[in-house]
Amino acid sequence: MPKYYSPDGNLEVWEEKPQGYYTVEEWQELHPAPAPPEPTTEEKIEALDRQYNSDKAILMSQYTEADIDGDEELKASVKAELVALREQYDKDYEEIVGGVE
Repeated sequence: MPKYYSPDGNLEVWEEKPQGYYTVEEWQELHPAPAPPEPTTEEKIEALDRQYNSDKAILMSQYTEADIDGDEELKASVKAELVALREQYDKDYEEIVGGVE
């Protein structure tokens, strides 16, 4: 059986749509879900730190493996990626806290 929203927002089952009632789609269009709250500065920094630490751990593992293998070219490449990662972290951090007083 089809479901319709009453003008008060009660979901009811009817064979036919009563006058003044809304289909589920109509009701959702008229009453959109609220946007999720913006993460706090602290939450943004925590997420940035988690991503940075994860990316850094991968690079450190690659560097260690390159060192064990004696692959100087790969070590230099990983070092450059680590420098870029640190620079990006600093930039992203400043973007997050830039508006905080």
